[in-house]
Formats: sequence, C-alpha cells, structure tokens
Amino acid sequence: MPEPAAGLRTVIFGARADGSARVLLDIIRCEGRHQVVGFLDDDTGRHGETLAGLPVLGGSDRFAQLRRDGILGIAFALGANRARHALLDRAHAAGLEPIITIHPRAVVADDVRVGGGVWMAAGAIVNPGATIGDGAVINTGATVDHDCAIGDYANISPGCHLSGRTRVGRYAFLGTGVVTLPDAEIGEDAVVGAGAVVLKAIESGATVAGVPARHLRRKNEGRR
Repeated sequence: MPEPAAGLRTVIFGARADGSARVLLDIIRCEGRHQVVGFLDDDTGRHGETLAGLPVLGGSDRFAQLRRDGILGIAFALGANRARHALLDRAHAAGLEPIITIHPRAVVADDVRVGGGVWMAAGAIVNPGATIGDGAVINTGATVDHDCAIGDYANISPGCHLSGRTRVGRYAFLGTGVVTLPDAEIGEDAVVGAGAVVLKAIESGATVAGVPARHLRRKNEGRR
C-alpha cells in the first residue's frame, strides 16, 4: 500500500444523484483524510444544484481554477472507464491530485500495489500480491484474491469475486456478481455481464455473459 497523502480539499467529479457520487463521498468521509468541498459535472443542468448538501461547482473547465482556489484533490464517480481516464489525465495536467480513497471497512493487504485515483468501497477485500492499476474501482463487497492484477481504469462492480491470479485488462467492466476461476484472463475493454462465471480467457473487446461466460459480441462488431 502507498503512503497516504496529506489531507486535501477535494472535489468529486460526477454528480448524478442516483449514481456512485454519494457512495464515493461516503468513502472519503469515513476514511477521514480529505475534505470534500463540492462536486463537478459536465452536465450543465446540474451546475448550481446541491448533492448531499454540497454544491455542484461547475464542470471540467474549472480544473485550473480549483487549484488557484486551494482545492488540490479530485476523485471520480464515473462508471465509463475511458471517460474516467481522460478526465483524470486532464485533472492531473491542471495540477490536481487524483486521490486514493479506501473505505475503512475494506481490507487491503499490506503488499498490495495501488495506483493513483483508485477507490475501494466498504466490504472490498484485496489479498496479498494483488495489484490495482490507476483509476480502477473496486466496488462494494468485491473480493480480489491473491496475485490478481487489475488493469488501469477497470471497474469491478459490487459483489464480484476474483479467484487467485485472475488478470483483468485495462478498461474492462465486470458487472455485479461476476465470479472468476483461478488464472482467468479478461482482456482490455471486455465487458462481463452480471452474474457471469469466467472459466478461462475472455478476448479484448468482447462482451460475455452467462454461466459459464459465453461470447455475445465484440466491440464494434457488426459496424460498417
């Protein structure tokens, strides 16, 4: 585990009232290291509103101004993996720090390597030898067993259970309750439907579902 950053005044990007914004806010507040002062969202219809008692301060065009205002931390409540990557890079270029935040009721082994901008929700378990890439999400009650590798900007949804040595490619999305067998491999940009059981390898860009997981389509398949 990395050394925790000193407490920062922080914003959360993503202000959907029915999304993960309040979950992420709760994680940060429970951890108690950073102070969330508001939200950002590129949906201008949300600007000036409040969520969980905090203002929506504007959109991504505010990144540079935030630093001048003494707001140095940022976290991302976005399920779209590539969009999260693009915004994290823009925020970092503007001088903001994508914070790592882990709920105090998550269990993370001491030797786990955690990238920048990662968040882990309550009940998550990450066991020895695992690596979590930049911008990845380990959601409520998900378990990542020994020696797993979670790629940059992957999203591990609530209740997933990844057996030892599972490898998840960057931008991959695992729906709620996905289970993998040991040594399973899930390729970059793959989507695994809720409740699927992954036995072996899933190709990059594939969408799979079922028990066992079966191929449904590949990214851009059928487009002309």
